[in-house]
Amino acid sequence: MSSLLSRREFLRGASSLTLSAALGNSLLAPDSFASALGRRAAPSCIVVGAGLAGLAAAYKLRQAGWEVVVLEARNRVSGRVLSHRLPQQPDLICELGAEWIGEHHHRIRALCASFGIPLQDHRFNEALLRGGRVTPADQWDFSPTANQAMERFQEVLRSQSPREMAKLDRYDWWTWLRNLGYSQDDLRLADLIDSTDFGESIRHVSALVAAEEYLRSNETSECDFKMTGGNGRLAAELARRIGTASIHLQTPVEAIHQRGTQVYVRSGARRWRADACICTVAARVLNRIHFDPPLPAAQSLAADGLQYARILKSNVLFSERFWKREDFGLISDGTSHYHFHSTKHQKGREGILTSYTIGDKADVLAAQNEVTRRDLITRDLVPIDPQAPSLARAVASYAWQRDPYTQGAYALYRPGQWTTLRPQLQKPHQCVLFAGEHLSQTWPGFMEGAIETGESAAKMLVGK
Repeated sequence: MSSLLSRREFLRGASSLTLSAALGNSLLAPDSFASALGRRAAPSCIVVGAGLAGLAAAYKLRQAGWEVVVLEARNRVSGRVLSHRLPQQPDLICELGAEWIGEHHHRIRALCASFGIPLQDHRFNEALLRGGRVTPADQWDFSPTANQAMERFQEVLRSQSPREMAKLDRYDWWTWLRNLGYSQDDLRLADLIDSTDFGESIRHVSALVAAEEYLRSNETSECDFKMTGGNGRLAAELARRIGTASIHLQTPVEAIHQRGTQVYVRSGARRWRADACICTVAARVLNRIHFDPPLPAAQSLAADGLQYARILKSNVLFSERFWKREDFGLISDGTSHYHFHSTKHQKGREGILTSYTIGDKADVLAAQNEVTRRDLITRDLVPIDPQAPSLARAVASYAWQRDPYTQGAYALYRPGQWTTLRPQLQKPHQCVLFAGEHLSQTWPGFMEGAIETGESAAKMLVGK
């Protein structure tokens, strides 16, 4: 049974025999945890983190009859999902965090359907703004040479061996595209477009990560839907079904100790004990937690080596929707980089455009005060409408690279890291399992990836 412990009980522990030693394997098969727990009537688990990975794991365990405690450092659930209403127009909702649900994101779509959370179309037709000139959405493209090279590469990619994949991982996406035959102009265009998916220039992204994302995605890169009423609705519903009494906010975990088949977790003066633990914190902050026994050196180094994307999301409220089209999107070479209509299908004369800024540009805008940031963003929109700056009423921004709990928006696998760091980070550490979008093999960086890994960790414990 999960319980709050005294300091003496926490330090004493039960035994020096570890669960992995009892099973004779440090990387456990999916049903090994369930077997090791002896399938007791009410096994228990401590989940660290109340983002979508942690909530999805806790919900699945609760459904299986487990006793669950969720410990969250923030003062809210939902992690990097952050729905927002500007006080100047509270009838409109936008996202300062995770934005999109893809057509092929089956787990999050299934959860939304089961909870009665409707999805709405969130696709855009992006115009291109380069050098002050606007090209409509249906009138710009890569060169025929680049398009043909990509088609050939996609065919080859489907049959590549693991060794060939590892070789691809050693390249950055810019270099790989150049070697495929992209011209310098094609490369600059690819950097503008693809960097919005990874949060940094494609010069810093593993070619394997980029190639696999575009191979398995649809033509919109899985930017298809959002939840009506805000993406935060799913986290709130998961928390309700888990039971808010089981979720402890403003409870940063400082230590995870393991003794025998028990896990002991400490936050300040409070301590909990359980049969297992699922840790969903971002890799950038994993080493803040004191593990006893310590994390393997390779796992700790992997956490230090995985960088997270610099992304600033700025939602600008305008007194009228000068962009006209509901599906308005804009890719630009300006500082504010990428814009889309985030109040699509929401009623009203006023509307919100989201500026999605990445990498160095995100740091530049994040360093400005609110008024200067709004002016810089709206000036970038003058080629769309000269009145844009004067129509802006307010801006709400969040710089994820400054977030103390993640130090970035989502995992950025650089060349050589997908095949080396991720396998280390996903390994169980005795009774502790790990989850989070950074560990998803299919959907890193998406809400789907967080849910997928959280549910997988819970499945390892439940055994089915």
